[in-house]
Amino acid sequence: MALPYGPDDDHAADRFVNNALRSREPEVWRELASDAYVEQTDRVLLAMLDRIAADRAHRRAERDAARVRLAEGEITRAELDRDAAEDGDRAKKTAHFETMVREQHRLIAAAVRRLRGDDVRDELMNLVVTLGAAIDTHRAAVLGGGSEPTGADRALWARLTALDVPGTTGATSRTSLEALVERQAAQQDDSGRVLAEIVLDLAGDATSVARADLLDVWKKKVAPTLTSEERAEFAARGKGSLVTERLRKAMGLLERRGLVARSGPQGEQRLDVLDRPGLVELAAARTP
Repeated sequence: MALPYGPDDDHAADRFVNNALRSREPEVWRELASDAYVEQTDRVLLAMLDRIAADRAHRRAERDAARVRLAEGEITRAELDRDAAEDGDRAKKTAHFETMVREQHRLIAAAVRRLRGDDVRDELMNLVVTLGAAIDTHRAAVLGGGSEPTGADRALWARLTALDVPGTTGATSRTSLEALVERQAAQQDDSGRVLAEIVLDLAGDATSVARADLLDVWKKKVAPTLTSEERAEFAARGKGSLVTERLRKAMGLLERRGLVARSGPQGEQRLDVLDRPGLVELAAARTP
């Protein structure tokens, strides 16, 4: 089928996508996700989410204003309750619509990433950063061991500073591989500190904690620190939840340091405490 508008007519696309969200016809969404239209569909869905967020903020401000008017005697409690009930009904409908938009945007955003080659780029960048981290670890081991670096060592380390890679602050930003490695290491250290605190709090005097209990506390602590942009970008990769991914990396960090170890079957997995003093030291550490 052919869509009844061009890939540059976002106004018409907005009306069409709005209807398509309700009809959920697979053939329509295949066309909306086609190479010719997928980037436009992505823009339209993001604009819908922006309008939903703006409307939610506006309603919140109206509720706050209504409470002030009640306190000043300008409206009655009955009027406030009636408006609140109407607002609640509208909020439920909006939440349902938002869920539909987010579900479709997750699929569309993944298609956009494939079209732009973002998945391949991310895989290559992960490889580069992994190699950079290995070079940084090698440098720390040589210098920390008191050995005299060879010319090959110094040439290898120089690549960390000299190699220019895409940054994380925008599509055109650039940075050195060394700075990127340091930034990611700091982020992992921060996540490791948070996880160490949670493990110690949950374990108490016990020698292990249930991963399910740990995950619940982790979500409450970490989820509020993530921006909507970070969540949306990660969701577009189709790799699950960013909160869970951060936990996976933090657990890997603690395991590599010999602080904890996973045990038990997948559904009943536990985290065993191997080095309590080490966890205490990590939890107490602070970023300079």
